[in-house]
Amino acid sequence: MNLTVEEALLLYPLSKAKLVAGAKGANRVIRSVNMMDAPDVFNWVKAGEMLFTTAFAIKDTPDDFLLMLRKLNERGSAGLGIKLGRYWSQIPSIVIEEADRLHFPVIELPFEFTFSDQMNALVKADIEKNTKQLHDTLNKQKNLIRFAIQPGDSPNHFQKIGEVLAHPIVVIGARGQILYCTSDWPEAAILKGWPWSPKSEKARTPNGLRYTVPLMQEGECCGFLLVMPPDAAIAQEDVGLFHQAAEILSFHMNRLQDERQTVSGYRWTLILERYLQGEMTPERFLEQAKAARNKIEAAAYLSVKTIPILEFHPETDINKGLHKIRRDLMYHPYLTGIDSHHLFLDSGMVSLFSIPEGDISVSECLHRITKIYSEVLELTEDPGFRCVISKPKFRLEAIREAYEECNEAIAISDRLSIDNRVTMFSDLEFNTLFRHIPREAMKKYCTNLLQPLLQKEEYYVTEMLHTLEAYFANEGYINDAAKQLFVHRNTVLYRLEKISELLDVDLRKTSDLLQLKLAFIFRELLQADE
Repeated sequence: MNLTVEEALLLYPLSKAKLVAGAKGANRVIRSVNMMDAPDVFNWVKAGEMLFTTAFAIKDTPDDFLLMLRKLNERGSAGLGIKLGRYWSQIPSIVIEEADRLHFPVIELPFEFTFSDQMNALVKADIEKNTKQLHDTLNKQKNLIRFAIQPGDSPNHFQKIGEVLAHPIVVIGARGQILYCTSDWPEAAILKGWPWSPKSEKARTPNGLRYTVPLMQEGECCGFLLVMPPDAAIAQEDVGLFHQAAEILSFHMNRLQDERQTVSGYRWTLILERYLQGEMTPERFLEQAKAARNKIEAAAYLSVKTIPILEFHPETDINKGLHKIRRDLMYHPYLTGIDSHHLFLDSGMVSLFSIPEGDISVSECLHRITKIYSEVLELTEDPGFRCVISKPKFRLEAIREAYEECNEAIAISDRLSIDNRVTMFSDLEFNTLFRHIPREAMKKYCTNLLQPLLQKEEYYVTEMLHTLEAYFANEGYINDAAKQLFVHRNTVLYRLEKISELLDVDLRKTSDLLQLKLAFIFRELLQADE
């Protein structure tokens, strides 16, 4: 039985009864019903048991009644129903006062109904409640099964799980990011104690009850499903549904990451692969793209290629790592408004982003994507990965050019031994343009410009060149350059002043800065060739 005293008093014929004391305990749960025929009945009372009595055993000893009331309360009894009219005409005031103090429900039962009438009503109501709960659970089970086997690629799978469970839910990503939330809990309360162990638990918090179920994929935790039922009395069947929902959600999250699982996604992947590998003309590509995708227009398009840093790692580890990166990108809250497609190509992962028209500019989106890749790759376990990012393209057919920029950036990074986690093609574009200049011309340019400095002592030359490199790397910010060199900002200013005097340049002039920048690019290219 699982009814509160308050719910029981709504059932006929108990609806004719009257709660005369202990109203603040009306939320006590009735687990069973029994009749009392002895003053020491409290020795056998179970927690949650409701007792019915005619008061025969204690009709002449109100003080014994008080003692019994306290004992019943200590044993966790749900309440006491007394039928007046046969032995008592009214309940003593001292009993009512004590029951109010203990918040122990005392009910005045209607004389015209037998105990069996009232007990049968409780049992019948409990059966009906359990039957309804089982029907609800069965319906939820059916809806979960329908959701599990549906072939579609709906983006609102979190919402559907929440609708099936009919409780507020929160979906947490592997890095603690909130992917979906219908709860009114504050974020600090939701993520309290993060990071969590990958185990299921039930917790009572100041904000309410919370069930935590890990989302497991291939033996690894990829997040958590939190369920916050408003009612503390949750049936065990519902708890089982929470676990089933987590299993189904894990499967769908893994399946929906791989767009090959859908017909439209598979077709789009094939079209992209053929186009990026030069097997299709731009005109044919646009024609097929319009047929495969509902919407292809965007403010700009971006290509990002992610590759392993260490080639000698087992292929299974590399694939596993790339899939983790893809998962983190697809469910990153800052990328939810940007359409993306990830495909595995040339021993790496190519990610194509369609930047939508909106309040956020293309440059801001590019900055956001760059920052997110830095965070994701920094936290990725071995084998390590790095990525290169193309320049934004403003026509869909230009994504092949963006893909080629990624490959070019990888080649330049390898040649120049650049080990950044995230590399922008725009930072290496000069290298692409100038690599066709004859080596002798580059050598002559560097010698003519830097000769006054290169004639100094080797230690002095190295120190000054490192200072200039840090100055350029930090976009002319003195403080940042000083931090990189582990010196005071005044030291950087002093060195730059000496360099200006030696080379007869003015670092405040754009033309002079460009000359020095070219010299450093040429030096990098020459050193890479050597």
